[in-house]
Amino acid sequence: MLAQLAAFRNEQLGRHPSDRALAEAVKVSPTTVGDWLRGDRFPQRLDQLLALVRAVRVRAERARLAEHVAAAELLDLDRWRLAYAAEARRRAGGTRAAVLAEQGRAALEWLSPGRPLKQVSDPFQLEVHHAIDADSGVDSGSAGLPELPVYVRRDHDQALGAVVAQARAGESRVAVLVGGSSTGKTRACWEALHLLRNQPEEWRLWHPIDPTRADAVLADLERIGPRTVVWLNEAQFYLADPALGERVAAGVRELLRDTERGPVLVLATLWPTHWDALTTRPSAGMVGSDPHAQARELLARHKIKIPDAFTGPDLAALAVQAARDPRLTEAAERARDGQITQYLAGVPVLLDRYAEAPLATRALIHAAVDARRLGCGPRLPLALLAEAAPGYLTEAQWEQTSDDWLQRTLQYVTTPFTGIPGILTPIKTGAPRNRRGSASETQARATSGPLYRLADYLDQHGRRHRAEEIPPIDFWTAVAAHAHPSDLTALANTARARGLYQDAAQLYKNATTYGDSRAAPALVDHLHALHPTDHRPAHWAANHTALDNPFAVGWLLDKLREIEARDQIAVLLARDPATQAPVDNPRAVSMLLDKLWKVGAHDQLTVLAGRVANHISFDNLRMVSMLLDKLWKVGAYDQVTALLARDPAAHTPLENSQEVGRLLAKLREVGAHDQAAALAERAIAHVPLDDPQEVGWLLAKLWEVGAHDQIAVLLARNPASHAPLGDPQEVGWLLAKLREVGAHDQIAVLLARDPASHASLDDPRAVGWLLDDLRENGAHDQAAALAERAIAHAPLDDPQEVGWLLDKLQKVEAHDQIALLLARDPASHAPLEEPRAVSMLLDKLREVEAHDQIALLLARDPASHAPLEEPRTVSMLLDKLRKVGAHDQVTVLAERVATHAPLDNSRTVGVLLDGLLSVGAHDQIAILAKRAAPRIFLDDPSTVSMLLARLRKVGAHDQIAVLAERLVATGHFTQFIAVVNQHERFRFGCEPDTTAAAPWTWDDLE
Repeated sequence: MLAQLAAFRNEQLGRHPSDRALAEAVKVSPTTVGDWLRGDRFPQRLDQLLALVRAVRVRAERARLAEHVAAAELLDLDRWRLAYAAEARRRAGGTRAAVLAEQGRAALEWLSPGRPLKQVSDPFQLEVHHAIDADSGVDSGSAGLPELPVYVRRDHDQALGAVVAQARAGESRVAVLVGGSSTGKTRACWEALHLLRNQPEEWRLWHPIDPTRADAVLADLERIGPRTVVWLNEAQFYLADPALGERVAAGVRELLRDTERGPVLVLATLWPTHWDALTTRPSAGMVGSDPHAQARELLARHKIKIPDAFTGPDLAALAVQAARDPRLTEAAERARDGQITQYLAGVPVLLDRYAEAPLATRALIHAAVDARRLGCGPRLPLALLAEAAPGYLTEAQWEQTSDDWLQRTLQYVTTPFTGIPGILTPIKTGAPRNRRGSASETQARATSGPLYRLADYLDQHGRRHRAEEIPPIDFWTAVAAHAHPSDLTALANTARARGLYQDAAQLYKNATTYGDSRAAPALVDHLHALHPTDHRPAHWAANHTALDNPFAVGWLLDKLREIEARDQIAVLLARDPATQAPVDNPRAVSMLLDKLWKVGAHDQLTVLAGRVANHISFDNLRMVSMLLDKLWKVGAYDQVTALLARDPAAHTPLENSQEVGRLLAKLREVGAHDQAAALAERAIAHVPLDDPQEVGWLLAKLWEVGAHDQIAVLLARNPASHAPLGDPQEVGWLLAKLREVGAHDQIAVLLARDPASHASLDDPRAVGWLLDDLRENGAHDQAAALAERAIAHAPLDDPQEVGWLLDKLQKVEAHDQIALLLARDPASHAPLEEPRAVSMLLDKLREVEAHDQIALLLARDPASHAPLEEPRTVSMLLDKLRKVGAHDQVTVLAERVATHAPLDNSRTVGVLLDGLLSVGAHDQIAILAKRAAPRIFLDDPSTVSMLLARLRKVGAHDQIAVLAERLVATGHFTQFIAVVNQHERFRFGCEPDTTAAAPWTWDDLE
């Protein structure tokens, strides 16, 4: 890492800070600093190393490079602490390790999952798309062409290459390529592997897929060793798995954190819809758990977007490379709208084959498309497709179908065409090779027979073009009988969302039988709403639900308690979930403890509490605090004692002062005052005085729990003298916390060091916070000096930052400085292509009554320049234009929104309707609603409900009627019956043709 730091300083920062400047910051000689950066010597103290990194970080912040992902990771102090500890251990055991290394290398090579990269030579085994043959009709192999077309590098390849280079240099890294089907995601990953081939220390590649992708990861993840590429193509199959996805994500995160097993490189690909599903936080008002919290943390900040089409420079590069490969020439000439990679992957051929397919063949394709879009995994059983397909044909069409229709259909859909695989590709089946048994093998064998995979692009195409189709009854019968057990709950959810209540119940019942613990609460909830007095579904759920998911068992207990199914609660408890629930997820265990307490299952609660108290790892401070809190609240006092007997105060990590403080508070709450005091003493001795944020957090938590003696000890270490002055946010934070605890002497020491003169000015928001804190502490002269510096430095082409600075100057009543900033004429410099930033500037100019500047900004016509892609920022600009009285501009922007805004989804349209309503643009509301109602993609149920509410609010009744016709097929049956006010008529759901279903009961299920 020191080599990386040196390269960053030399190449990105122009060799600044110099060795001499770094030496002054670290208090060593320039020669010593030079030796460190060249790798000739190793810093003997951690504080010296951290001081070195901080000095480089301050320079990077001033150069506005620190916010870049790679730089932020390189300058992360926590990572340096971990790396220092690992290097110290390595050096301590170096002699013995050198003796044993050669002996262990062969054994480790054999034990580690994956294959040496030099043996990975077939891109198609890694799911790179086959390419079309050249138009000449000659087989590409015999014509001397390589299997893959010549590669045309684009911007995303540079971004990916930078990540791979960091991994090659010794840092564990993640890259997530996000783009539509056949846009070149997997090919880009394949090309990036070349950067790791022929390295002095060989890399391996691990592509876990069998028996399911999530199972395969969990089976071998702990054995992954250094220099391994973890290949997660189509990462949704690993991370969105409802039963295992979060365990996979958590395991991969832990792998990335483990310096002993690094470096590793995780290469993942996702469609945009899957990226959104895995990374979007649940709305604040949503009830229930966060289903993808671990996945979101794994993926966040690692996205590399793959464009759908070649543009500008890409097409120019393509023209150069086309001379080497006739397939590129053909794609350049024939591909529409720059969709080069799609053409090379045979997308036009696939779509033509699909469009020209005979009726029975198209029916089977539709069954495959519907199975994928409604919840089935990628391995589709032939039995499911064959049983479902006839339902897509009319009686007359089915009568005209030949007896060998299935054989003919399979021949059509599996036949490769122009060098690419067919519409369906057979998947090899049979027992897993070279693997021990796994928990999922029993389920995997439940669907025997041939399996097929649908071509990716048709999968994606079908999700959009068949979004408003409800499959026929035969489809639902077929999936209930033949779908993989792990897919049944997802299929049940989609059936229920479309009003197919009986089909949903059958699927939930089957899923519960196969041990899917998520299905049991849904089964009880679904049937109780229809037959409140019939407890047979509850009895079935209590008898059959799997007990290996504490969340699901807790939800089932809660549901049984809600419907007063006491006998069924007893049945479930008799199966002893407390001894079978895994205790490796304290959050899930805490939830189950709570539910056991609420149903009065004290014996079970005691057993589970004892297990978790004895087994919880102290590595995760937040989880330890959460568990202590829950054990105390449910009255498991003996287990609290058992947990405390393991002395968490002496063993928990201290890197995060905020979490240390949370645990400190919990220890005091449960009466463990000696442990609280011990933890406080450890934290005080450990907290780095040159990290104002950590010192501030610890001070705040110590104050919160009344640990005044420990505060005095921490202040005696004189943190004010050690705090770096370059980061205004951190200095302001420390000032605020010192003021809260009454540490006036320390405030005086810190102010005497003149932070106003040293603070970096690159982040006006942080400068504003420091201004506030200086004023709060009476340092008015320093506040004025900092304000003057900030005004001279403020980037006028960043209206959001100028707005932040104006806001803070106004709050500290710095009227002279506001005048100076306005004299620099920010209104003339603001780029008009950023509606959020322009809105903020307008708002702040209005608050400081800068009417001349407002007039100048409006004269530049921001309403005509604002892009319409971000609905929230557009709505914000509408509101701010209204507030400054720019009615003509409001009209211009409102008309643009109504006629040209993209109609991506229901959330987008809802936000735009709100924005138009806030400015009274009723005519434009009518235009937008009329455009949206028949075309908008109806996705998330909560946003559809909000959209309907907004349409009612604006009186768009005709558009509500248009939307109502689309609601059932798109999975919004609840909203549909609310709109049509037909609750009783549709009490038992509907049929696939949307007619009301006849009454049915538990007896009608198989």
